[in-house]
Amino acid sequence: MENAVEGLKLAFAVLLLTMALSLTIAFFSKARTTAEMVLRSSDKTVYYDYTSYSIPQDTSGNRIVGYETIIPTLYKYDKERYKVTFKQGNYNETTGELSNVTNLSIYETKSVQANWNKNYVNDFDGETTSTSGHNMNICSFDIVEETQRNEPWVGSLEQVKLHLDAIFSGGNYTLPQNPSKYLSYSRNPLSNRNNKFIEQIGEIKTISNNDNVDGTESVIGNKTTTKRIITYILIN
Repeated sequence: MENAVEGLKLAFAVLLLTMALSLTIAFFSKARTTAEMVLRSSDKTVYYDYTSYSIPQDTSGNRIVGYETIIPTLYKYDKERYKVTFKQGNYNETTGELSNVTNLSIYETKSVQANWNKNYVNDFDGETTSTSGHNMNICSFDIVEETQRNEPWVGSLEQVKLHLDAIFSGGNYTLPQNPSKYLSYSRNPLSNRNNKFIEQIGEIKTISNNDNVDGTESVIGNKTTTKRIITYILIN
């Protein structure tokens, strides 16, 4: 009888040890993944490629991301000069298929259309600067396009950050040129921390002549520019 009791105690001790080891391994695995993503987000020489990390994927291999992924991506868009575009669509969890994908308005620009650069084209509707009744909805973060629209935060890293802070918090962005005025970003799609997105990463090549993409004059001749584009499609 005594041997049986001792055996049960030993078995219970082994079970506790196994559970403790499993929890420890899981904790360090999660900590390692988090550390890798933090280190990568602080490395200004690379773009984001989450295939190496524990980001959930659906049956089609799409990366499903949330607030924790979009924040570090956007806070570097101006320095890295890549483009971040937002869309929305219907998502089939079983097949991983997307349908009815359309542009997702993040905010409405208050910049003066008459001051826009002649090269500017709005991603939301593909219209040019000269279009009458131009759509003011904005679905992309691109420092070049924002320069072409003469947005108030352009030219200052601090102001770009403050502008993003206001969008993420759903608060107000105070205009640096006139502190008595502000832009309100309440209830924009990026202020909801529960939203989930499909992430797509690609590149686009553009050819321009005579003018730089930011509208300044350059030496006559064709210039090919490659830009990284990160697209987030709202699925919930």
